[in-house]
Parts: sequence; structure tokens; C-alpha cells
Amino acid sequence: MERTEILSVKEIENKVKEEVKKLISIPSHRDFIPILEYIQDRLSYIPFKKQEVPGKGYNLIYKKSEILINTHVDTVPPISMKDPFTPKEIDGKIYGRGAADTKGLLASLIVALDLFKEKYPDRDIPVSIALTVDEEQNTALGSEYLLKELDEIRYALVLEPTYGKLCNRQMGTLEFTLNIETPSYHASEFEKGKNAVKLACDVINRIEEKIKRPVNILYIHGGWKLYLTPKNTSVLAEVKVFENEDIRNIEKKIKSVVKEFPEVKYTLEDAENFISFKKGKLFSLLEKSYREALDEIPEEGIMPSWTDAANFAKSGIECVIFGFGSLADSHTEREHITVEELIKNVKVFYRFLSILTH
Repeated sequence: MERTEILSVKEIENKVKEEVKKLISIPSHRDFIPILEYIQDRLSYIPFKKQEVPGKGYNLIYKKSEILINTHVDTVPPISMKDPFTPKEIDGKIYGRGAADTKGLLASLIVALDLFKEKYPDRDIPVSIALTVDEEQNTALGSEYLLKELDEIRYALVLEPTYGKLCNRQMGTLEFTLNIETPSYHASEFEKGKNAVKLACDVINRIEEKIKRPVNILYIHGGWKLYLTPKNTSVLAEVKVFENEDIRNIEKKIKSVVKEFPEVKYTLEDAENFISFKKGKLFSLLEKSYREALDEIPEEGIMPSWTDAANFAKSGIECVIFGFGSLADSHTEREHITVEELIKNVKVFYRFLSILTH
């Protein structure tokens, strides 16, 4: 590989570690402007355009090619992570909020862009780039508004932690709320009525039996620390939607269970069918880039989580979701990215840019 053969792995390591630590140190779970300003200044050789996203700030967009590289700059809040914006390096892992999702990927992209510009100082960056806001919120307005700017875009590489698998498929989900209301009773005579919390558990179990898959409970609230049975319980839950399934049929089954319980009210929160993207030009280019950069054949996978690729799909854009990093540890107090993963990301991204410029 041209540039990374000249530049030592140690140099790549130092550059990308410094970059990811800087990005982690800029909180971006509420206010996205500081990190966007940093990126625009950091990549001053790229003539980014600002696209306003009402109430959320703006996206940064550079349009040059029919191939787009996209990632979001926002993160989830600290939640239970201690010192989330003070990056810590322990045993080859860099911890901090957004380390894997997706600041490690953004740092790797920045370093790869730098390497490309050093190797080809007179050439334009050969891809379009969109750095979007609001992906980790419930509205995902960043990529929704971005669609207005993507008339010429046919392919999108969406950077998310996929353990290094090339994902041209994305799992569907159905998210819903159950609100349960039952009369309260003195706790010593709880047998005289239904307990709203227990009833919620019974309904979830019945739904799992009906749709033949687990239900993930995201939030459950009910009861009090007083000596009487709960009157209300609220449950936010989701189920996965697999390939070749119709989300309407799954919802119909869930509603049929709820109808058996007059105390329960069902509300649909969100629904996304399973998405399969064409395995075309972009997939082939990434596969080639991966193979030449790492001397390995990449694994194919299914992205189990919602990503901005779902919005791009609405415009018929072919997507691949990719990035080294652990999705399972993202959003948790364990969120990290390994130095090895950062280096691999840089190598693949740089090779991808190099192939496109020839």
C-alpha cells in the first residue's frame, strides 16, 4: 500500500490515538457545535458546506463524488460512565464516551484523509463526506435533512462499529410502549386484584410466545415504596424484525395479545423493516480496500442496530455499514476502541481513498 507502507504503523498509531482522544474530550451529546467547529478547522483543506438542521445545529457536507462517506458526530449522554470526556488508555484500549460510536471511526477517517492529502497534495479528496448530527437522538434529523443535498449520491459508506464486518444489511426493529393500569390494593391483600407490574411481565411473556422471539425491555416503571400494589406500569420495549418479514404482521400479532388484557394499552413508537442493500460497486470497492490494506478477506454481516443508512435507503442509495469497534460495549460505561482497531480503520479508509483516486 502506497502511503501506509512509507509511514510506519507506530506513526499511524500516534496520530490516530491523539485524534481520538481529542474528539472524546469534546462533549457532543447535547451541543454539537463545538465538535463540528473543531472538525471544520481540523480538516481546513476540505471546503465543507454547513447545512442547517433546525434545533440541532448543522451538518457538514463536502460534495465531490457519487460515493459518500458518512458518520454522525453526536453521542449518547454519559449515563453511567465516569469521567466520560477524559479519555483513558488501558491495555491497548482507549475508553471514553463515543470511543467506538463513532469518534474512533471519525478519528481514523481524519487521519486517513491527512495521509491521502500528504501523498496527493494537489488532488481533491475523491469522495463526498457528510458529518451529521442527531443520530443518537430519537429524531435522527441530521440524515433526514441530509437527503435534500444528496441528489447526485448513489453510494454511502456509513461508519458505525461493526467489528470490522462489511454490512450491506440492517436489522429491522419494532418499538412500542405498553401502559398498564389496575386498581391498587393494600399490599397485605394483593391477591384480591391484579398487580400492574406482574401483569406487564405476563403480557411480555405472551408476546414472546406469539411472535417466537425475545422482547427487549428498554425501560420499565411502576410501583412505589409504599405498602400497596402498583396502580400503573409503563414499559418501553422492542423486537427485532428479520429478513423477508413484514413488520405489519408482527405488530398484528402483538396487538392480538394485548387485546386479551383490557388493562393494557399498546402504542407504536417506531418501526423499521429489515433493509437489504444491493451488493454492488461500493461493496466491491470496500472489499478490495480491506483485502489490500489488511491482507485478509473481510467477513460479511448484518448491522443489528438502526443507523442513518435507513434514511439513505429512502432515496435508493446503496449503503455499506462498516467500522472496527465493539457495538455491544457502545453506550455503556465500558465503551472503548482498541488501538489495533483504530489502525485497521485508518489503513482501510486510506486504501479506499487511494483506489478511488486512480
